[in-house]
Amino acid sequence: MIEQIITTTGRKGINIYKGMIDFSDFVKSIFTSFKSLRYLRFRSIYTIIINQTRFTGVDALAIVMIIALLLGGTVIIQALTSLPKFGVEGFLGNILVIIIARELGPLATALIVIARSGSAIATEIAVQKWSREILSMELMGIDTKLYIVFPRIVASILSILGLILIFDIVAFIGGYLISQTVVYIPMDVFGQTLIDSFTFKDIASTFFKSFMFGVTIPLICCYYGLKPNSKFEIPIYVSKAVIRTLFISIIVNIAVSTLFYLV
Repeated sequence: MIEQIITTTGRKGINIYKGMIDFSDFVKSIFTSFKSLRYLRFRSIYTIIINQTRFTGVDALAIVMIIALLLGGTVIIQALTSLPKFGVEGFLGNILVIIIARELGPLATALIVIARSGSAIATEIAVQKWSREILSMELMGIDTKLYIVFPRIVASILSILGLILIFDIVAFIGGYLISQTVVYIPMDVFGQTLIDSFTFKDIASTFFKSFMFGVTIPLICCYYGLKPNSKFEIPIYVSKAVIRTLFISIIVNIAVSTLFYLV
């Protein structure tokens, strides 16, 4: 029994190590491909960036705003009703900034993007590989890794940054309006409390998390999207792409927060 556990654990450890090496080689190949960027037509890359930004950012606005409204209202109501009991209502702005702006906004936005766009990216690329579209592009001399991955990274960075900013604004303003049905607090007092609580680190961490999420999400999803060798493997690798991206995004969120606020 113990030997079986050790064998299974060792096998999984080896598979994880091989997967990390393979992914690092994939990332290196993308950086190597940048030298052929000048050979690609700018209009073709620009079109992909625009389409991906519209799908990842604009089309996700509705769901992001609804979730931001609900989560923001819940957090603000809980804060306004619970803090006075402990005599720390003066820290309302700090708590809201910590919960919504620093952590909840970036992470919730990343999870929405992974669920919508990450799975779509992996599926789209997997289908393109299965239907030999990627092979056809390679036969035409197109650097497919650069052509497929680079525009999606740019689009994801721009989209996630915009969605996080919108999430925070809607969470604060919409949540405040919802909270007025339960607890009253003057708008000017609420606004000034938030403004006084924001620091440069909060803004810098938001931009840095947007960049990190914008790079890791399409990278991992494209990596797994290029893996299937048959149509039966497509759902398997799409599932892996979503699960691994969720896991890595949580780690990235923790790492960036630790870097900015604990180090």
